[in-house]
Amino acid sequence: MRAHHAVAALLAALACAGCASTPLPDLHWPERATKSELVVVEGSAVDLPVPRDPRATSGELRRVPLRWDPVLTGDVAGYRVERAEGDTEAWAPVATVPGRFGTTWVDGGDPREGGDGRLGDGARYAYRVRPFDSSGSLARLASEAVAVTTAPLPKAPPGLRAYNHLPREVAITWHPVSDPTVAGYVLLRSPSAAGPFEPIVRLDGRFATRHLDRRLEDLRVFYYRVAAYNTVGAVGEATPSVVAVTKAEPLPPIGLRLVEQRLGENRLAWEPNVEVDVTGYRLLRYRAGRRGAETVATLPPDATSALDAELAADEAVAYALEAFDADGLESDPTDRLRVVSEGYRLAAEVRDGVVHLRWDPVADAGFTSARVFREGWLRLREIGRASGGEFLDADVEPGETYRYVVVLERSDGRRAPPSTLVEVRVAKTEAR
Repeated sequence: MRAHHAVAALLAALACAGCASTPLPDLHWPERATKSELVVVEGSAVDLPVPRDPRATSGELRRVPLRWDPVLTGDVAGYRVERAEGDTEAWAPVATVPGRFGTTWVDGGDPREGGDGRLGDGARYAYRVRPFDSSGSLARLASEAVAVTTAPLPKAPPGLRAYNHLPREVAITWHPVSDPTVAGYVLLRSPSAAGPFEPIVRLDGRFATRHLDRRLEDLRVFYYRVAAYNTVGAVGEATPSVVAVTKAEPLPPIGLRLVEQRLGENRLAWEPNVEVDVTGYRLLRYRAGRRGAETVATLPPDATSALDAELAADEAVAYALEAFDADGLESDPTDRLRVVSEGYRLAAEVRDGVVHLRWDPVADAGFTSARVFREGWLRLREIGRASGGEFLDADVEPGETYRYVVVLERSDGRRAPPSTLVEVRVAKTEAR
């Protein structure tokens, strides 16, 4: 009789453990149980008590933890979990949990459990639990339903700012979001406020809140937005866009002109640029028959003229000028200025069987004499000197063609660039 009373007392204690007023111990969440572990006979119905006090935790990322009190009486072999999405009443089985005391389960949207592979972000779900007996027959009644909402997508980060007028780059910063589920940010860019916005970088870490957008062009307009993503990779709403403009390159210099010419020299001048951070100018020369430009001189920002002293006589060249600033940005070159350099004005004619050469002696530039060369076999051969601007070559033959070059020379031996080649033919009928 005492044994009977002891068993009755134990059953009463167990029954009391299922009361709503008696809390259950904190249980470890087990691995998920799937439908394949137990066979539940659909369409069958038995009278079993319903589980009490179903609980669900809101705010989890694409998962819902569930627990309920066990049914302590009757033939209970496990429980079937049913789920409805949103505000619908369309209940669908999503899991079977074996055992009378199998009273916890985590819904992660596993397709094996009847899901589509994922739970939604900020989605509303309802759950109820229905026991089944050892034959697999389901209880007629299910527990009361419990509603829950998954974690929403991350909010747009606050404080987005873009810094203007940087050389070929844009600095972007924002404030970190307070949501601890955020794992990083996606930065998007568009050349238009209307989009489309394309992702340009993915930054890992909730406090990774800055980026330097490099290798951009000068004076370009860009629009930026940023969005946070959470630990499961879900990207939230992007911020409104902010605009940034990269620094403009200097304007092309104006007023490039020829101001002075001397034999073998051209002096050019221009107006200073208006930009305060221009750090210099580069004078470029273009020669006939050569590809690209040659740098004549690189000059400081206060320079407004330059001398090109590397010219041949009567040489046709073109000049352009470009400015550059402290950040290394370069202006477009000016329009080309075409110039023919100063020459000797060398001329030749035949009179009475003698070749008469004439040129400008350029005495005002310090030239005191001239060396006269005639083209010979594979080279020029010096045939004489002159102190003025004229030379006679009598050593010629009728019917022959002759070519001459003159080189002016100063008293210290410094020479001017050679003249252009002049050609003359001695007619056969010329008498000597």
